[in-house]
Amino acid sequence: MPISPVERNDHSEPNAEAFIFGFDFQPDGAITRVDWTRIRPTAASPQLGWRWLHFNRLAAETREWLEETSDLDAAVISALLQTESRPRCAPYEDGLLLNLRGVNHNPGAEPEDMISVRIWATSNLVISMRSYPVKAMHEVREETGRDPPTSPAHLLARIASKLIDYIDPVVEQLKEEADEFEETMLNGKGRLSPRDLAEFRRTILLLRRYVQPQSEAMSQLQREARMRRSGAPVFDDDDQVILRDTSDHIIRIAEELDSIRDRAAVLQDQVVGQRQETLNQRLLALSIVSAIFLPLSYVTGLLGMNLAGIPWAHEPWSFGMVVGVTCTLGVGVLAFLKWRRWI
Repeated sequence: MPISPVERNDHSEPNAEAFIFGFDFQPDGAITRVDWTRIRPTAASPQLGWRWLHFNRLAAETREWLEETSDLDAAVISALLQTESRPRCAPYEDGLLLNLRGVNHNPGAEPEDMISVRIWATSNLVISMRSYPVKAMHEVREETGRDPPTSPAHLLARIASKLIDYIDPVVEQLKEEADEFEETMLNGKGRLSPRDLAEFRRTILLLRRYVQPQSEAMSQLQREARMRRSGAPVFDDDDQVILRDTSDHIIRIAEELDSIRDRAAVLQDQVVGQRQETLNQRLLALSIVSAIFLPLSYVTGLLGMNLAGIPWAHEPWSFGMVVGVTCTLGVGVLAFLKWRRWI
C-alpha cells in the first residue's frame, strides 16, 4: 500500500482490505478473535459482552459495511469516515467520538506526519479506524492477547496512552537537534544552515498542529470519564488514573514543543544577526579601502590631466615626489581613521 505524508483526499481505496483485526470479550472473561466472514452480515454491537473492531478507513468495503450493515447512526459513520479531522473528543447520544493522532512510522514518511485514528466507543462496542498502519494500535493489539482490557473504557485509555507515548521520542529528538544547533552557534566552528533551521521549524509546527488539539481532546475525555452517561463507556478509578497521567503527558509534550519552538525562533534571529554582521564587516572593509584611495584618486586624476603648465612635469624627480605624496596621504587617511576609531 503506498504511503503518503498526508492523508488522502479521496474517501476510498478500493483494493485495500477493510477489516484489520477484532476481538470479542465475553462476560466470563474469555477472549476470541473476530471472524470477519461471520460477523460481516450482522450489526456491529455483539449480543453478549463487548467487541473491538479495527478497520482501514480507506477501504471501500469499510464504508459499505458501516452504511448498510453496522446499524450505527449516520452522524457517527460520517465522523468515522471524514477525510480531514483534528484531534477531539465529543459525546454523541450513547457513546463517545474520539479522534487522536499517532506518529507515522511507515517507510518513506516522516514521524511528524501524524496519522489519524478515529474511534467510536459505547458500553459494549469500540470501532477504530485508521488510514495507514499505526504502530501504537498494533502494540495495543499484541497486549490484548497477553493482558486484555477489562472494558471499552480501559481500551480507550490504553490506546490514548500508547499513541501519546510514541510522540515522546520524536520530541526528544527535536530537543537534541536544538541542542546541536545551539552548540554550533556558540562554538563558532561552523555555520548554521538557514535551510536546515527552516526545515527544523517546519517540523515543530507540524507536530504542534496536532499535539495542541490532542491535549484539549484528552482534557475533554477526562471530563467525560467522570460524567458516567448512560450507554457510554464507564471509566473506573484505574482508567481515570491512566487518563490523568496521559493527559499530563501530552500537556508536557505540548509545553516542550512550545519551548523548542521558542529556541528555534532565537536561533533564527541569531542566524539573521550573524549574516548581517558578516555583511557589515565586508561593507566596512570596502568603505575603508574606498576612504584610503579617494584622496589618492583625486591627486592622480589631477596630475593625469593632459594640460600644459603642471609644475615639474619634466623634472626627473617629479614621479618619485608624486608617489611619496600619495603614500603620505594614504598613511595619513589611515591614521585619521584609527584616531577617530572608525576602524
